[in-house]
Amino acid sequence: MSTALADAPADADSKPLRIAAANWTVAETLLALGVQPYAVADIPNYSTWVEKPSMPASTLDMGLRNEPNLELLAQDPPDLLMSSALFSRDNARLERLMPVKMIDNFYTDRSFYEATLSMTREIARLTDREPQAEALIEQTERTLERAARALKDVETPLYVVQFSDAQHVRVFGHGNMVGTLFSRTGLNNAWTGPTNAWGYASISTDRLAEQPDARIVVIKPYPRGVGEALKDNQIWQHLPAVREGRVSYIDPLWPYGGLISLQRLARSLVDVSIRPPTTDSATATSAEEHTP
Repeated sequence: MSTALADAPADADSKPLRIAAANWTVAETLLALGVQPYAVADIPNYSTWVEKPSMPASTLDMGLRNEPNLELLAQDPPDLLMSSALFSRDNARLERLMPVKMIDNFYTDRSFYEATLSMTREIARLTDREPQAEALIEQTERTLERAARALKDVETPLYVVQFSDAQHVRVFGHGNMVGTLFSRTGLNNAWTGPTNAWGYASISTDRLAEQPDARIVVIKPYPRGVGEALKDNQIWQHLPAVREGRVSYIDPLWPYGGLISLQRLARSLVDVSIRPPTTDSATATSAEEHTP
């Protein structure tokens, strides 16, 4: 029963399926296609780390992304749970309660962008939103083309990072959203080292001095306490890019997300690349560190 329902697209003449999303990327994509999720994992941190599209107040919080609240889901199961690799250990139990469909844009044999396009179309098929998906894809292509034109003469290499704590950052390389932007535009990635399956490397902040002429772009938010700690962090303060005012800050977005996040990142990188860097005056967020 679960397989049949999970593989069948929604009927336009029937009541919309109540879709639960274990993955923030799936939740973002549902919202981008005009589908209000019935339930989403860890909504408070979605609102902090993903931020947009905003989550409707009526959507249920179904627990942590790697530890779903099975009791809550069992009380009134959704018509379909779009699961993820983080939930994989619970899929057998979840499938006894509701139809489950694994949907992800990582852990595939495709590039991040191609996998994200495929994921978007699959979600659209299951929710009867194919025209909306194609419009979203066309909009994303136009955004990437505009970004490529705007960034074609930018020569300074960039480190694109997100803080893990006051001493470490995730620096982004290939195989993810940031890598897509580097490959589709004239931007030069200052990080040439290895990365993990999510397309980033966890490094100490002092390694951002390895290319002293590079600019640093920080994707917010900060984990708890990092904003204040950086003010007194001598390693960070003495990095060439920090001393010389070559650090820019991007508002929170999910670097592992869907096409809306990719569009936002493209526009943000254009903005920080053609304008002078600004001082980050924001205080630290209260959110704790979260891995993809």
